[in-house]
Amino acid sequence: MKFGVRVHDFGRDDVKILAKKVREFGFELIHLAVKKAFPGISGNIDIKEKDIENIKDAFSGIEISVLGSYIDFTTDDDEIWQNHKIEFIAAMRISKPLSALYIGSESSYGNISMEDKIRLFPKLIERLDDILNEADKYDVYVAMEPVAAHTLYCSEWTGKMLGKLGSDRLRIIFDPLNMLIRERVDSQEVLWRECIDAFGKETEIIHLKDGVFPSEGRHVPCKLGDGVMRYEVIAKWLKKEKPDMPIIREEARYEYAKEDLVFMKRLFI
Repeated sequence: MKFGVRVHDFGRDDVKILAKKVREFGFELIHLAVKKAFPGISGNIDIKEKDIENIKDAFSGIEISVLGSYIDFTTDDDEIWQNHKIEFIAAMRISKPLSALYIGSESSYGNISMEDKIRLFPKLIERLDDILNEADKYDVYVAMEPVAAHTLYCSEWTGKMLGKLGSDRLRIIFDPLNMLIRERVDSQEVLWRECIDAFGKETEIIHLKDGVFPSEGRHVPCKLGDGVMRYEVIAKWLKKEKPDMPIIREEARYEYAKEDLVFMKRLFI
């Protein structure tokens, strides 16, 4: 198992400073969203050849497992969609020069009602199919991340998406906490088995985090092991079926990053 971190969780800073922080804690790989990590860069379209060289030099020896380019596949605003599509294709352009393994995105922005999830799912399939055709041209891979609040909200629909598109260019980022809702905290082990059955084969990245649910709203992040998450089912599956899976810490905090990495290694090795 290899362990990494989402770069911008350590702040938005010079590429060399962020790379130094990643190395300081012993992480081997990263999730990189350039517009969130580096000052003066508003998106993938801003990245020039010199920026690519600077990133490669600073993170030499550290794998870029995910190039994060999170766009809204299900927006009803066609102008927004066209801008997001341009940004995602720009990620494809820089993906191979950066030696990034996958370009990652969620399906939607914000909290989507159940009515809209049903309405927007065909739009997700249509637009993702278009993106995957572009992925063929650039010889890159797209990794979609299911999130309970978004259009791609459950294991069943994620499996349905994979079946409808049937593309070798399509993979999955599995972030268990993003799939968990308050009502399933006590039965989360069953949820993890459902997810593994539906899209475990296509999962190439694990996003790892922990949190607690307040009376309303999304989870509140915390140190690994201090929240509601129970990872034993997932750890057992990975050890048996995917022992080389990249495990990326999300919502990391500088003050307890070392403790988190110890937790990750104890859980998955």
